Amino acid sequence: MVKKKNALISVFDKSNLDKIAKFLKKNNYNIYSTGGSSEYLKRNQIPHFQISKYTKQKEILSGRVKTLHPKIFGGILATNSKIHQKELVKEKMINFDLLIINLYPFEETIKNVRKKDEIIEMIDIGGHSLIRAAVKNYQKTIIIVDPLDYQKFIKNFPKTEPARKKYAIKAINQITNYDIAISNWFQGIIYDKYPLRYGENPQQKATALIERNQFKQLSGEKKLSYNNLLDLDAAVTIAYEIKTKKFICSIIKHNIPCGASMENNQIKCYKNALEGDPISAFGGVVAFNKKVTVEVAKYLIKSFYEVIAAPNFEKEALKLLKNKKNLRVLKVRKFNRKLEQRTIFAGKLIQDVNNKKSNIQKIFGVNKLRKEKTDFFISILKYVKSNAIAIFNENSLVSQSGGQTSRIDSLENCLYKLKSKQKKEKKSQLFLFSDAFFPFTDSLELIKNEKLKIDIYAPMGSKNDLLIEKFVKENRLNFFKLSDRHFKH
Repeated sequence: MVKKKNALISVFDKSNLDKIAKFLKKNNYNIYSTGGSSEYLKRNQIPHFQISKYTKQKEILSGRVKTLHPKIFGGILATNSKIHQKELVKEKMINFDLLIINLYPFEETIKNVRKKDEIIEMIDIGGHSLIRAAVKNYQKTIIIVDPLDYQKFIKNFPKTEPARKKYAIKAINQITNYDIAISNWFQGIIYDKYPLRYGENPQQKATALIERNQFKQLSGEKKLSYNNLLDLDAAVTIAYEIKTKKFICSIIKHNIPCGASMENNQIKCYKNALEGDPISAFGGVVAFNKKVTVEVAKYLIKSFYEVIAAPNFEKEALKLLKNKKNLRVLKVRKFNRKLEQRTIFAGKLIQDVNNKKSNIQKIFGVNKLRKEKTDFFISILKYVKSNAIAIFNENSLVSQSGGQTSRIDSLENCLYKLKSKQKKEKKSQLFLFSDAFFPFTDSLELIKNEKLKIDIYAPMGSKNDLLIEKFVKENRLNFFKLSDRHFKH
């Protein structure tokens, strides 16, 4: 006589449950079930046992406690060892060979429900615990958490350990993501899937997980693209990072600053940012740190941009910007990001956000920059790819170059771009920032030969630091040591 096996069914999503339940009955399984799942099986005339009759413990606390019982967990966690099986017999418990479980729809609930009490009721306890128990004992107890897997189970009953393990892996991944969603909700962080047409290129599929209410698209017929979001990350970080009463505007193209400015006047701020590189700004992303006025909007509509972002917009400014149907206008909240990550061939890289404020130490000369301005210039430098060189006038970015494998190449390109500027830039006080140290004097010689009125800010750390310092003092170059390097790869 074939020994009967036992299955426990406790599901919220009852899709195709009748099909797998009928399969189990045909294949000599006793079915045990809870509350709503039991009612479903009754309606479909599928014989089963109510779990409360087996445990002799009725559901309590409005259904909050129904499967948290030793007679259930004992049957799941018992191995096939003689000791465990003998103990089950002694305690009048049965083995559970299969669990069909899915959880309360917590993530779906937070998308559609605002009442805290209703959301809390969707935090699954019993199902979550049953899944973890079955995963621990996956060699004996098979766990199915996805109704889409029912047909696969029916067609290919998992007899081998690797086959059972696949179900266990899917189950543990599900409850891990479930826990993260709950943790995020408690912290006030909720992520929604944001559809993207494609990734960086049309042949790449992509999606975005966006923190709910982080931004609101106020106008523009198209949704944001993968590349728009990357550019926005740089643009709003630069605009929002520095706490100031002044106006900040940043313009980003291909995730690199092509213009940025800090001024007392928003119109002047935008104009200065645009002058940083008006050719590259075409088709870029613009971000402001304060509400955009209608006066600034009148200038914005003269150029082609993909996205304009700010904490808010004057009513008339928004009305004006909405006339450009392909322009996406975003209201973006201030944020406090602590970690950043990226995937690599071997897994993930996770690091703190590079938001430490660098200090200045004099090597030679008198520092003309206030701390606020230094912090602002570094916030821009951090988004120029290494090796990075960025040159500023008193308030704005006037030239930058990065992504070169040689620092001297970056410097030469940056100075070349500067030469194309108006004569006033060549005569005004300039500030050159480097993301890392100068390992040799060649870069300093190049700066010296340009005969510009320029102060240099760079970290130290080269074995040639003493040689660099000697060269700076002998040639009376204004040079200031940054306490930190700012690589961007």
